Amino acid sequence: MVKVWIKAGNVKREVELYEDLAPVTVEAILNSLPIKGVVNRWGDEIYFETDVVVEVEENSKEVVEMGDVAYWIPGRAICVFFGPTPISEGDEIRPASAVNVIGKVVGDIEAFREVDDGEEVVIDRALE
Repeated sequence: MVKVWIKAGNVKREVELYEDLAPVTVEAILNSLPIKGVVNRWGDEIYFETDVVVEVEENSKEVVEMGDVAYWIPGRAICVFFGPTPISEGDEIRPASAVNVIGKVVGDIEAFREVDDGEEVVIDRALE
């Protein structure tokens, strides 16, 4: 399993990537590292636009789980989900539209609640 880290604002967490479930998307992201962007908040989700271009849907989901990391094809964005979004019903976590789930945050996902719009975000390789 490949691991990367994500740092958004003052929060830094490891992410385990699902090479077997989303091989095209994961490869495109790994080939683009490090990826830097600016955080956007949408409910309990942060996302940021990237230069990564993936047009194939794989491991595509309309409802995700706490801690999921995904690629949103229409926005060329990487998303981190840590709770409901404005269009969630009940306790579900619903992206704006289907996303390619590429991995999972390891550790305390709640810390991402402290990340604000406009903060810098970086994804890079994890040190093994």
